[in-house]
Amino acid sequence: MKKVLKMSGLTAAAALMLISTACGSNKPAESQSSTSAATPATSAAPKAPTEVTIIAPTYNDAPTNDLENIQQLNQKLNVKINASYVPSNNYDDKVNVMLASNDLPDLTVVWDITKQNWTQALGQGAFWDLTPYLKNYPNLSKIDPGVYTALSFNGKSFGVPRVRPQDGHESLIIRKDWLDKLGLQAPKTTDEFYKVMEAFTKNDPDGNGKPDTYGFAAYATPTPQTYLYSMFGSSSAGGLMQGWANNAGQLTPAFASPQMKTALTYWSKAYKDGLVVPDYPVMKAQQLKDMFIQGKIGMYIGNIYDIYNTPNVIKELQKVNPKADAVAYELPAAPDGKRYYEKSSGSFGQLMISKKVSEDKMKKILELMDYGNTLEGWKLLNYGIKDKDYTDTNLPTIAVQSDAAKKQNMLPNTSQWIPSFFNKYARAEHGEMSPEVLKYDHDLVDAISKQSILDPATGINTPTNAEKGADFLKKIYDNEINTLVGKSSLDDWDKFVKSMQEDASFQKLTKEVNDAYKARGGK
Repeated sequence: MKKVLKMSGLTAAAALMLISTACGSNKPAESQSSTSAATPATSAAPKAPTEVTIIAPTYNDAPTNDLENIQQLNQKLNVKINASYVPSNNYDDKVNVMLASNDLPDLTVVWDITKQNWTQALGQGAFWDLTPYLKNYPNLSKIDPGVYTALSFNGKSFGVPRVRPQDGHESLIIRKDWLDKLGLQAPKTTDEFYKVMEAFTKNDPDGNGKPDTYGFAAYATPTPQTYLYSMFGSSSAGGLMQGWANNAGQLTPAFASPQMKTALTYWSKAYKDGLVVPDYPVMKAQQLKDMFIQGKIGMYIGNIYDIYNTPNVIKELQKVNPKADAVAYELPAAPDGKRYYEKSSGSFGQLMISKKVSEDKMKKILELMDYGNTLEGWKLLNYGIKDKDYTDTNLPTIAVQSDAAKKQNMLPNTSQWIPSFFNKYARAEHGEMSPEVLKYDHDLVDAISKQSILDPATGINTPTNAEKGADFLKKIYDNEINTLVGKSSLDDWDKFVKSMQEDASFQKLTKEVNDAYKARGGK
């Protein structure tokens, strides 16, 4: 049995430890030779490998350091890798302790530098400012400048982005066979969307004669699914303080917008009418797909490739109903007739180099990162050895894992401490897709990318956000959920928004955000 792998923004990170004993070449990977240019190769002793410690999270078993792909990388770049992996659910706690004790390795995967401990460490010079060096590395320098900007601190790049596609994470996954059975079309507006939710809830779409289906489900833990609100035009709700809207050059919080109240009015009615799964306040992301496969819900918002991603939704559905089908569609248009999507920042954290390492060693680590940003380097660390651990498909970033590699259960964790290879369609490709589905999904990404919006405050870090942002965000999330499920009224929501706007600390945050936005040329 073979397992199909793909490049995903949701893949977890791994942590590799290399212990520093020697300095590497100052040259990027493409120009480095294995012998010194100043001394004849016949008389020069080979350089000792540069050893670098790296830490990153993982979602499953930790790879060993003697994997063949790691050994090939060691030999190719004259490095030595000795890994230590931390489970993702404990990763933040682990690196926070290491940061506090000044015991971080040479290279660290950092998820969010807006947290106070990281902003403090950056302000104290704990990591290399890579801004003047990145231009010397051909692959790192080609990463979209906007991705670097989104991860910057005080206008400088202190890390290499772990690049991810910017679109394809927001599509409306629908039971196509349910639409057909009830004589419906995929909804193009929020009004049509409501009618489909009603039909999927009340009109027995599965034909079992029981009222046991819901039109829609979304998750609220650990943080609410913000697409429910941003699809109504309340800016991009996923960035600093849950998103900011640009109103004639002035950034205002998205949660305080009229569009947010429109969204809450819509969803609170749908919840009250029983069209949304009642467990919404405690729902987790994975449960959406599980309930979809179980035939309990007819729609949810997810990645375009989610239908084919393990487990394959269509195959699972057809075990019960051979005629079952699922398709990804665009989100419905907001009441103003436009579609709104949250454009991703283009990364999932960044790779930061400790200032404790020498400049030469920092450059060697950047060489390693530069190679990791190539298709060749990414495939080596993500899939292993070609024709042994995997075989290629007609898609550059998709491979078929061998049974032997599958038993190791170690890949693709070894690719999580490199920048990765950018693929615009990564969230819309899968090895089990037919050419027709692949083209449809590519076209869907293209359509979404023309309409998606990047939060204008992305990449802005402020002292007040570092200090109070988490508390503010919890208040916003709690009030959103309570309003949606009817624990609080829409009048209560208005009072909450007013109280936030009158809060001196939040006013200070708003000023800091706008000052930073204008300082980097925002209009």
